[in-house]
Amino acid sequence: LGRNSAPSVVANSNQEQQVVQPQELQQQPSSDANISKVKILGQPFVGNPNAPVTMAFWWDYQCSFSKRLESEVVKQIIKEYPDKVKIVFKDFQFYSVDSQTAGIAARAVWEVAPNKYFDWRIAIYEKQNDKNSNSDAKNDILAITKTILGTSNTDKVAKLMVSKQAEYQKALDDDKAEGKTFGTEGTPATMIGKQFILGA
Repeated sequence: LGRNSAPSVVANSNQEQQVVQPQELQQQPSSDANISKVKILGQPFVGNPNAPVTMAFWWDYQCSFSKRLESEVVKQIIKEYPDKVKIVFKDFQFYSVDSQTAGIAARAVWEVAPNKYFDWRIAIYEKQNDKNSNSDAKNDILAITKTILGTSNTDKVAKLMVSKQAEYQKALDDDKAEGKTFGTEGTPATMIGKQFILGA
C-alpha cells in the first residue's frame, strides 16, 4: 500500500473495528498463490533470465512503500544473488494519472534500453514527490530518463509513449487485473514460490 493509502479496517470477534496499518498487512501462502500462475513472458525484469527462482513484484512509482522495497530490498537481492533470482515487475498503477504516465514510460524504457531499466526505476523513485497529480509529470519523467538513457534513447522513449500508448495501457491494465486475482489491493505486493505478501 502506498503513501496516501488509508489504513485497512477489519472487524474482530467483538465486532469492533481494528485499524491495521498498511505496512503490517500480509497475506499468508494460499492455494491460489503460485508463481507459475503469473504471466512472466515479455514482462520487464531484472536479474538472470534463466534463474532458478522467480519473484513477481507489483508496484506503483508514487508509492513510498514500493520505493522502500525496491530501493532497499530488491537492490540487495540482485547484489547478493545475481545469478539465482529473476525479479519481474508487474504494474499496479492506482494513485493518479502520474502513476499511469510512469507505467507507460517504464514500458517504453524497457523496450528501448532494457539494460538500463532498473537504474531508471531507481532514479524515478529518487525523484518521487508528494503530488497526487502533476501536469508536468511526463516532462519530469523524460528529464530523468535523459540522465539515465541519454538524449537519443529518451527521444525514442517519448515517441513510443505516444505511438504505443494503447498497447502499453493494456499491459498495465492486464497486470493490475492479474494482481487482483491474487488479492492485491495496493502496492507493493510480492509473490515468490507459493508465498504472496502484501506490504513492504
